This record gives sequence, C-alpha cells and structure tokens, in this order.
Amino acid sequence: MLAILLALAAQTPDRPVVEMNVYQRGVFEIELMPDKAPKTVAHFLALVDKGFYNGILFHRVVDNWVAQAGDPLSKTWTREEALKAPVGSYGEVKGLGDGGSGTTIPFEDNDVSHQPGTVGMALESPASDTGDSQFFINLADNKRLDHKYCVFGKVTVGLDKIKTIRRGDPIVWMRRKR
Repeated sequence: MLAILLALAAQTPDRPVVEMNVYQRGVFEIELMPDKAPKTVAHFLALVDKGFYNGILFHRVVDNWVAQAGDPLSKTWTREEALKAPVGSYGEVKGLGDGGSGTTIPFEDNDVSHQPGTVGMALESPASDTGDSQFFINLADNKRLDHKYCVFGKVTVGLDKIKTIRRGDPIVWMRRKR
C-alpha cells in the first residue's frame, strides 16, 4: 500500500493554488501547473503575491467562450462603465485589454487542452512571446486555442459558478493558498 501511495505522490507534482474572490460571485480556487508552464506560473504568482490583480475587472466575458481579466487599466473603470461599454465582435471593450504589468513572458506550448475551467495566458497574437498579466478562463471546450495559447492552470473550486462572471465584475482579492 505504501508503495502505491509513493508512486501516486511521485506522479502528482506539487501544484500551487491561488484563491480568487470575485465580487458577488464567490471565491474560486485555481490550481496552477508549473510542470506544464513554469515561466508563466512563476510570473503569474509573482503578480499575485504583489497584489497586482486586486481590484482588476473582468473586462471581456463572452458566453460559452471565455472570461478574461488582468488589465490594470480596468482599475480606473467602474463596474457600471464596463457593463455599459460597447463591445466588439470578440467581446473586447474599447479602452480595455491593452494593459499589462510591463513584463512579458515567453510562450510555453504544452499538451493541456483548453477545456471548461482551464486558465490560459492571453496574448497579443497566437503563439507569441507577448503574455503578461492578462489571463482567461475557458467557459467551454475551446480546443481550437490549443497550441496557440498557454494553459497554465485550472479552476478546481467554484467551477459551477464560473459561468456567472460578468463583464465589469472586479477581482476583490487574489492570493496564494499554498
């Protein structure tokens, strides 16, 4: 029995967990995948540890596709302004979605598919070294994004509430759990 437990432990890498409290939606837990995207996870955790995401809005939410946040420019918008703003064909809001922390990371391709609840790094163009602070949560099976955007985490708690996130919802706080 001990040998089986040790073998299972060896197969399951230590994965940090981040808690994210979204206004009126609840607390979600995201298990990060440093074994699949080490540079992306390290960069994301450094931003979490600095409190970078606290107060940032989900600026792009497209039903049955993605919910995206991470643009620090959204801190200057109210929830109501983001809700009322016209959106483009990809759910983008004019004036939001271009900001970041100022430090880009290399694209890390991996074998993790963009399934509901997985978390990907937003990029200026597919498979480019332009990732920074913006991330998205897949709300549907988005396999067409595989090998174009890096999956670096997955929602493990609150997945049933992910689809309730709306444009303009602020991240109250985000912190490392373990």
